[in-house]
Formats: sequence, C-alpha cells, structure tokens
Amino acid sequence: MSSSAPRSQAPPPPPPGRGRKRMAPEERRAQLLEHALRVFARRGLGRAAHAEIAKEAGVAVSTVFLYFPSRESLVEAVLDEVEAFYKAMAKECHARTDLPAREVLRRHGSAFMDSLESHPDHTRVLLDWSTAFRDDIWPRHMALIDSLVASHTATLRRGQEEGTIRADLDVETAARVHIGSANLLLSLRIRGMDPERLRAVARSFLAAALGEGTAPEPAVAR
Repeated sequence: MSSSAPRSQAPPPPPPGRGRKRMAPEERRAQLLEHALRVFARRGLGRAAHAEIAKEAGVAVSTVFLYFPSRESLVEAVLDEVEAFYKAMAKECHARTDLPAREVLRRHGSAFMDSLESHPDHTRVLLDWSTAFRDDIWPRHMALIDSLVASHTATLRRGQEEGTIRADLDVETAARVHIGSANLLLSLRIRGMDPERLRAVARSFLAAALGEGTAPEPAVAR
C-alpha cells in the first residue's frame, strides 16, 4: 500500500478588520475630509450628508459622525479646507515682490483657473459657496473675498509705487473686479471654452480691472 503526504493547506483568511493598519485619528479625519470634499463638490453645500460621505469612504455612518458630530461641523470643516487652500495660493502668489505687480496678478489668475485641474473638488465647492446666500455661510465667504482683496490691493499699491500701475487707479475696486472676473473665467473654463480664447479673455479682463481697456462681453450660448 502506498501512502501519500498530506496536502498543505493555506491558512484561513484573517477575520474582518484584522491585519489592517489602524489609522491614527488625524489620518482618519483627513481621509474623511477628502471624501467629504468630493461629495460636497458633487452634491453641493446644501445637500451633501454624512451617509453619502460614509459610503464614499467605505466606513460606517457612525464613523463620520465621530469626527464631524453635526452637519454644521461637517460644512465648517469643508469650508475650512477650501478657504485655507485659496488663502495659501494668494499668499504664495503675492509674496513674489521680485515680479512686477501686473505679472503677480496674472499668475494668481492663472493659478486660480489651474486649480480646476489640480484641485477640482476645492474649485467646485468654492463656486457653489459663492452663490450660497445663506446667513450661516455667506458672511464667511465675504470674509474670504475681503482677504483676497487685501492681497490684491497691496500688490496694486506696490505697482503704483513702481510706476507700472496707474497712479489714479482705485486699487480696491480694481482688486474686486479682478477677483470677480476670475470666477467668471472659471465658469467659462468648466463650460469648455477654448483655452486660447480663455487666455485672451483673461488678459482683457485684467486690462479692464487696471483701467487700461474694456473687457469684451462674454459670448451668449445659443
């Protein structure tokens, strides 16, 4: 009689949850916030909910509530992230005092539009935020705009001192015009305007903000 060696068997899979690296609280919060941004970008500030974020992240709804106990805290965290991103962008651009003021403004405008590709969720949340006229979040959006206006104004004043910006220009108004046109340009980019045409419109808008010309009226979609 011949005998055969017993077949080796693969070890049984570990129970669910075992063998996985447990995320530190700050890592888990950052992960959930990333998914929250994606959901808010897709659903809007007024409709995104804990359950959708939990589904997106592959966790229990209770986990999302653990880190964001209320809808208000969830919205606040998302807006914190968006606000910090655009303030950091402005700080980096306007810190380039080695560049002419006009070039700093141009670079800031380009960086803002490029954020649609680099940070699409941040961009779409910002655009939704700019039209959300609710008492709980609108004042905060206006405070963000005021912060961006302050950065622009400082750069424009520097340009006046350098002699590259008109001395009689109302710099605060120019700053608000440039920031407002950036939102319009971003909307046109989302709608698929040809990049060359978009750059030409951006140059025209900047010239108009600086009192150097008149911006063309955007073409009306037919």
